[in-house]
Amino acid sequence: MNNPFIPSPLLSDVDVDRFNIFSLLRRGTADIHELIEQRVPVFREGFDLEDYAQLVEHFFGFWAPVEARLSQLRALRDPELALQSRFKSSLLTEDLHVLGRDPATVRHCGKLPTLDTFWQGLGCLYVLEGSTLGSQIISRRLEDKLQLREGSGASFFNAYGGLVGSRWMEFKRFASAWVKPENADDVVEAARQTFLCFYEWLGTTSVIVMRR
Repeated sequence: MNNPFIPSPLLSDVDVDRFNIFSLLRRGTADIHELIEQRVPVFREGFDLEDYAQLVEHFFGFWAPVEARLSQLRALRDPELALQSRFKSSLLTEDLHVLGRDPATVRHCGKLPTLDTFWQGLGCLYVLEGSTLGSQIISRRLEDKLQLREGSGASFFNAYGGLVGSRWMEFKRFASAWVKPENADDVVEAARQTFLCFYEWLGTTSVIVMRR
């Protein structure tokens, strides 16, 4: 790897038997992850198109400002991470238009995770990238319940298409090579912050500034 902004890691230093950042991340965020699932009501009885449109507005109101903040982190501009190709707020914009909603009327979340360092960026990306795994289940529900697919209102939940697994593994390899035990707390704390901020945002009654 070649990241000019922080010292290059030595892959031989990563003892996968003793240190696994993704195991730490799973354990460190399991409680809040479960709470978030309760605020994504796609499997709730009576979930309809209006509920879905409001959910997409909430996702957009969080994803857009978080991705804008991540894009400002120069340390994440490693070609092996391919950060820009991982941004998905444009898919939410597309979905909102299909659903007849105006992204310009959606208020952006004002309480975001602290994203000032490379390690904080990786912790946040763990949440954003990991969401594509759960999205595979949600996308099937949206197709069965609301007949929504990629290009017809559910592009965000179909992000990466058939490449979800490979994109996730690419991210895991990148993060595992960089994160060492001395950085782990910062990464896990950033992931928790991201989950907590998103959880609180999902509990917001309305994210609309005004209807046009």
